[in-house]
Amino acid sequence: MTETSVQPEQSRQLGQLLMLASSNLPIGSYTYSQGVESAIESGIVFDEASTLTFMQDYLALAVVGYELPVLGLIMCALNQENEALAANLAHDYHAGLESKEFVLESQQLAQAMVSWLNEVLSLGIPTEVLEDGFLPLFAHIAQHWQLPLAQSMTTYGFAQVENMVLAAVKTVPLGQMAGQRILWQLQNDLGAQVDTLSVDVRQAFESVIISKDTLADMAISATQHNEQLCQDLYDRLNISNNLPNLAILSSMHEEQYSRLFRS
Repeated sequence: MTETSVQPEQSRQLGQLLMLASSNLPIGSYTYSQGVESAIESGIVFDEASTLTFMQDYLALAVVGYELPVLGLIMCALNQENEALAANLAHDYHAGLESKEFVLESQQLAQAMVSWLNEVLSLGIPTEVLEDGFLPLFAHIAQHWQLPLAQSMTTYGFAQVENMVLAAVKTVPLGQMAGQRILWQLQNDLGAQVDTLSVDVRQAFESVIISKDTLADMAISATQHNEQLCQDLYDRLNISNNLPNLAILSSMHEEQYSRLFRS
């Protein structure tokens, strides 16, 4: 039998994606639960079935419904060397974080990632990239490494749900096999959507950018132009970060008496 050859570039990218997916290294995201611990305290999550339901909702609404499209749009803007639009999308993402804990989580993960990128890889990440938190930084490093869009989105999404499952295994508590069943279903759900989503993001980006007139013709400022582009992209993809129940759970966690996680 002949083994299928793997190109060195593909192997390099796979290694980079695996590093970005790790909940232990390089950024220690295992210390956060993305609202799972508060959901357990509130009685929303209490067994395998309720854990899966909660996390499928989170995956559909928070990850696939908002974070992955924004990640993809920032990568598309960077690929077109449109730093201003990428920055505007990043600012909008940061402003949309709905609790103090989610803001701190995003900032702390970004700081940990920048330390790794600067001290281990000597990349010299600009300070302004750090200001908007982890997701925009993830988009910058994925684009810097020229990682494929769909694989980058899958990596980000998988890292999110794996971390949540680990939090539930420790805190509900769930057995390891229950955790594996949940994670298997979640990664199947993610995998079933991410290819189509990545295509939709590219098409929306190209359609909105091409359909806009030049700044001179529009007679508006660059800031207004990019703000309008962001709004048009959000409308085209029908994405929103309006998740009040998750925001309430996160806010409750800020004052939870006994907790293991930082969000």
